[in-house]
Amino acid sequence: MMNERRVNYDDLQGKLQTGDLLFCHGIFPEALQIEAIERSPWSHVGMVVKLPGVEELLLWESTTMQTLPDVELKRLKKAGPMLVSLRERIATDVSGGHDALFAFRLLEAQRSDGLTVKLKQFIEEVHQASFPSMERMALEYLEGKLHIQAGGSSLFCSELVAETYMHLGIMDRSHPSNSYQPADFSNRTDLPLCSGCKLSDELLLLTDV
Repeated sequence: MMNERRVNYDDLQGKLQTGDLLFCHGIFPEALQIEAIERSPWSHVGMVVKLPGVEELLLWESTTMQTLPDVELKRLKKAGPMLVSLRERIATDVSGGHDALFAFRLLEAQRSDGLTVKLKQFIEEVHQASFPSMERMALEYLEGKLHIQAGGSSLFCSELVAETYMHLGIMDRSHPSNSYQPADFSNRTDLPLCSGCKLSDELLLLTDV
């Protein structure tokens, strides 16, 4: 069940760190279909990235949205894994009528310089991957439930978050990364997080961006 605690972005942004999660409630057809299948308000999940020396908070996500440029690749027309402005992602999703509700879960974990190095290496490794078609995504998800790991040439949103968490040592590999859906990262599911890692309850975002 969704936590009723509500927060303003400007009050929360100073607390956000790498590994925190953003959830989006989409109101376009594909998102509504995913939410209906999941029986969850969340059709999209991405991971907050806070890089040393970079003031702006970023969002590491895999999406079909092509409304923002990737801050590293400097490309607008790209689907799949992207690193974009967190604030601008929320703002453009609202103004474009794509998403109507957002929430964060904050990660409690040790964050060392080594974690940032691992994250940068992983981003470089998968940055050029694509986003699968709806049919391919459904197939890969079902394969994941059968403990078949997908190849990685394309990554859907929750698969990217799961693979990132696994690569950073936040979550174990007891299940394939393509076996996770956005709802699995919400309050309703106990993730196989590694020792010393814990996610907060959902913080419902008031869209003040």
